[in-house]
Amino acid sequence: MLACLKTRRNQLTSTLLQPLHYVPKWIQGNSRPSVSSSPAMREQATMNFLGNEIRYDVSEDDLYNYKGQRWLWNEKDQLQRRYQKFNLKALIKIAENAAGDGAVCTDMSKLPEGNFNKTFLVKMEDGRELIARLPNPNAGCSHYTTASEVATMDYVKNCLSIPVPKVLAYSTQASTNGVGAEYIIMEKNPGIELARVWDDLEGRQKIDIVRQLAVFTSRLSKAHFPAYGSLYYSKDLPDINNKLVDDTFSVGPTTSRAWFDDKRSEVNVHRGPWTSVEDVVNAVVEREVNCLNTFAEFPRDRQQGIFNGPGSFCPSKASKMAVIEDVRRVLSHILPKDNAYTASILWHNDLHSDNIFVNRDRPTEITGVIDWQGVHLSPAFLHVHYPSLIEYDGPILDGFELPKLPPNIADLDPAAKDAAKKRHLSQSIWGLYQIFTQKQSPDLLQSFRYRDTLSCQIIALVGSIFDDGEIYVQSLLSQLTTPDIWKTVVKSDIPCPLSYTEDQLTKQKEDLAKWESAVEQKAAVVAKVGAYTGWDGAVTLEEYDIASQRLQDAKQSFLDSKSITSVEEWAVWEAVWPFQDSENKGCSQ
Repeated sequence: MLACLKTRRNQLTSTLLQPLHYVPKWIQGNSRPSVSSSPAMREQATMNFLGNEIRYDVSEDDLYNYKGQRWLWNEKDQLQRRYQKFNLKALIKIAENAAGDGAVCTDMSKLPEGNFNKTFLVKMEDGRELIARLPNPNAGCSHYTTASEVATMDYVKNCLSIPVPKVLAYSTQASTNGVGAEYIIMEKNPGIELARVWDDLEGRQKIDIVRQLAVFTSRLSKAHFPAYGSLYYSKDLPDINNKLVDDTFSVGPTTSRAWFDDKRSEVNVHRGPWTSVEDVVNAVVEREVNCLNTFAEFPRDRQQGIFNGPGSFCPSKASKMAVIEDVRRVLSHILPKDNAYTASILWHNDLHSDNIFVNRDRPTEITGVIDWQGVHLSPAFLHVHYPSLIEYDGPILDGFELPKLPPNIADLDPAAKDAAKKRHLSQSIWGLYQIFTQKQSPDLLQSFRYRDTLSCQIIALVGSIFDDGEIYVQSLLSQLTTPDIWKTVVKSDIPCPLSYTEDQLTKQKEDLAKWESAVEQKAAVVAKVGAYTGWDGAVTLEEYDIASQRLQDAKQSFLDSKSITSVEEWAVWEAVWPFQDSENKGCSQ
């Protein structure tokens, strides 16, 4: 298996797939002052001040281009979305001013490139270290993404007492700030990434970390807001019909990437703020309808299967619209009313061990949580999920069920015994997080569990129908029409507004079977490459050639499995192959 392509646990119903995170590597230059980059750049970029001149020993474009990974398809587009030109000298001057006390920059190092930002470690002559971060074009809506991130960090730090880096300076006006890009200058978070020590911690130490994490997530869940969208300083929303939180903060348009990814940024829809959960969900539905009416094709990258081949599942605008219309007909009956589910809360979407910092000398002490970009305000039931840190591969225990070691553990071979013990620890940590959460915020635990309900799945998945999943949502709606299930969900004798004939139910089952088969086929290809569900073709520079060859081999195996009997049939499968560059890259309607 390719080292960078780690398998990720995912369900067929999960359509919000996350791209690969780049493995952190970097080196520092030795000039004064200097700029250096990740080893993946293959060259060391240094900068020297000679009067007003900046001189590099490599192309200055190496600072602007994305160098962390390559892509096996659509690479030009992926790189363009991560290209960010800026004035480095102006950025250094702003960092020095932000540090204050006559600070002088002596070294500047380019940190590992994430998917959405360029990040630099700025060292001052007196030993202080700052972080300078510039969003790439794919980070979200200009102005709003940066403005909301800064305000959110301030709020969680000073109002919720969650440790986050202190922001020293920021600008959302790329055209006038001298840098030529939006930026945030912040203090470097003390400590080290939890990922560097997590595997070496003892069970009790991990439990201490999880206990603190439960406290932080409970604080997020208990801070309720007057509207849904994203949090801002009021001063950064002068022309927006925002909703005041207090004298400093307001709720404005959402910065959730679900509203901007996969061409959704190109449709003209209301992005908040919203004052009711009904308004939020109806806006999501309208967004998907607008995408279907605006674009002639569906984004193939986000589809979970290999569709449109001879005899295989074929998505269509008509079927997607029909499912959306059926969801609309039941929406008012299945929307939750309990404030535990509908409260507008902030939620950190990526609480994994690279975003959690701990004290180097006391690794059970969390010193900071980073990466608040895109954190927004949404109804709790559509928003919360268990932190990535505590997720694991294996059976999930029900409720507060106690984990148990296998009764025959003494007879297992060393490898199996070690695996059983690790699974037992993972299940224990999972269970303890729930216990800690129940004590701190029962409503949060209630929301976690509500996400598995039929109603929540229908409401959550309707927001990705433009991409994929409409036939699965249709199967959920069919379940909902069952009289006993409907009565249990709505808790009344109101008749279900939906009904399907036997012929329709038979057709739905046939389509679902085709969809699942197409999903399994794509999963098999990805597994042969050694990648993960939702892979977008990203690989490290070192693994590009071998990954490319594995993808070609997987394609040949896939085509061979089809028992193709004609040139025309071969051409169709070639055309619908999802792992390739294409001018018309989507699946047509």
